[in-house]
Amino acid sequence: MDDLTWNKKRRARRRRVKFERFLVLLLLIFGVSYGIWNFISRTKTPVYAMDKISESITNGDLETFNKHVDLMSITMQAYDDLTGDMFKNDEQLSMSERLLFENFYVLIRPQVCAGAVQVLNTKITSGNWILPEEILKGRQLGIDFELLVERSLIRSTKITGVENIENQGDKATADIKIIEENSQTPFTLKVTLENFSNVGWQMGSEDFELFGETWNFPGLNFAFDDNSWKLTSVDNYKEYLETVTPILQKDIDAYIDATAEIVDHYNYLFAIEQDNFIVMQRTSSGVMGYNQRSRIADRINNVIIPLLRDRQAELNAVEIPSGAKYLASLRAESTETTIQAWQFYAQGLLEDDEVAFSTAAAVHKQELILDQRIEEIIKNSAVAKNLPDLP
Repeated sequence: MDDLTWNKKRRARRRRVKFERFLVLLLLIFGVSYGIWNFISRTKTPVYAMDKISESITNGDLETFNKHVDLMSITMQAYDDLTGDMFKNDEQLSMSERLLFENFYVLIRPQVCAGAVQVLNTKITSGNWILPEEILKGRQLGIDFELLVERSLIRSTKITGVENIENQGDKATADIKIIEENSQTPFTLKVTLENFSNVGWQMGSEDFELFGETWNFPGLNFAFDDNSWKLTSVDNYKEYLETVTPILQKDIDAYIDATAEIVDHYNYLFAIEQDNFIVMQRTSSGVMGYNQRSRIADRINNVIIPLLRDRQAELNAVEIPSGAKYLASLRAESTETTIQAWQFYAQGLLEDDEVAFSTAAAVHKQELILDQRIEEIIKNSAVAKNLPDLP
């Protein structure tokens, strides 16, 4: 083979190798670009957002959860649906009272919703339902925040799956399958997601140094957010309340009927003890001596407290419908708190101990809150107007 032919073949082989390398590089660039674009496209879908929401709840990842859920907007809407449902079911309010309290609930809406967001955030991070302190503790706003949370059904609602995620442009819808655990009622929440995308090519420039000087290179930059879809509303929460609340109320009514005889019997006995207690405290001088205080303490420890325990034992023997478990637990808590208040009061009498008297008063205040909560559940009240009359 002469040199000319050899050189021609060598040049042809070089061209072929270069072409093959170029083709491989082109395919590699195409593959990487497709992979990146596919990843970006995947992370820009409502399906991805719903997956991340589920993962964040499972993993207690509050930052990711809040990145994909507009919790304040959802809570504000839910608050309106919940309070509307409560007022609809409270048949004891006159029209003027209803308007007055509806306006009041509008005024406290920001504080209550902020508290609800705090509760949900704490649930995600700790796994526990912890109510906020400060202004929502007790009844400082004139409402029972604990009871409001219970009536929202949020604590007894379990997510079982997500289906039918449909992209509709800048908005998307999804079905969240849930079950209300007390009544075992299945339901499908309809939710809306919105696209807050910031994706696209943007004019820009970049500075770089060369030979000790700074140069500016104009060009295009591709910008995109980590995720652009956010869950912004639960569209049929009101229907969820309207479906489940009557079922729970039916169980509550059945439990109240089943325990009515027990409650009436012991209320009669406590009314007698209340009269006896008033008589036993009377003095001519206004100051009780040790013997008088001792007799009262003995009555507390040997009559009143045993009566409370007997009542609770009889209540515990009654079968509790699933929807009435919260009411039954409140009654048990109220009984225990009442016993503690009486025990501290008896200690104060026997030892003439002001600290024990103060503790008894503080515990009694907790008891009144619990008893008022029970009263509101029994009467299906939307608002609390007065403390109940209690022995």
